[in-house]
Amino acid sequence: MHLTDPKRNAYLCEQLDICKQLFASYQQAQQDHQSKAELFAKQQQAADDAEQKAKTLRGKARALLREMMGQPSKQMQDLRSEERAAYSEAEDYRTFLAELELDRDEAALAMLGIGRDYVEKRQYALQVYTAGLLDQATQLEPLLKALAMHEDGLLREGQFATWRQLGFESAQAAALSEFNTQLTRRLSSYQYDHHADSVHQAVPWAHGLEEARGLSPCKYNKQKAAFAERRQALEAANQ
Repeated sequence: MHLTDPKRNAYLCEQLDICKQLFASYQQAQQDHQSKAELFAKQQQAADDAEQKAKTLRGKARALLREMMGQPSKQMQDLRSEERAAYSEAEDYRTFLAELELDRDEAALAMLGIGRDYVEKRQYALQVYTAGLLDQATQLEPLLKALAMHEDGLLREGQFATWRQLGFESAQAAALSEFNTQLTRRLSSYQYDHHADSVHQAVPWAHGLEEARGLSPCKYNKQKAAFAERRQALEAANQ
């Protein structure tokens, strides 16, 4: 159990389950994007290799042409044939590059969109958890007693009390100011171990989520519309 209050704990568990499902979807989207990015890179490299092969063959054909001084040659015909085949192969590879590039970009946007949803749900789950921890903090009574006693002592200082000269509107404000100074100092030296916290373990962080967090709904919708236009143009060109 993460929280002592059963209802709060049940609600927190519901939020953590949502996060778990979203994180799994994000990881799947990451894999999909990676595979499509690798396929695009592989196709692009194949096209570059075929084009480089064609250029090499053209250079050999020109060198052979100088040697033959315009005389017909079976070797020249073979080189030209190989050259044309290599250029044709490069063109065939590049025919699919635009489509593969769009597949890659759409997969990247889908990944970031899911990542953004996960980041938002993760943040909300942690807020629910934090609120529950604050409400179940059982050690507040001694603290409140100490603050009340300090406030009472400040009130007894009378009209010329130091806290009045410092500009505090009330003895309570002065007491809370001193407490805040101490609390800030203690909090600065407190080491919170996220790895030992079961809730933080249930909502892991992953590569790419920082970028996903910065993706606004407006930017997401604009990119999605732009990709739809690219897809429509590709389909029209292939008809």
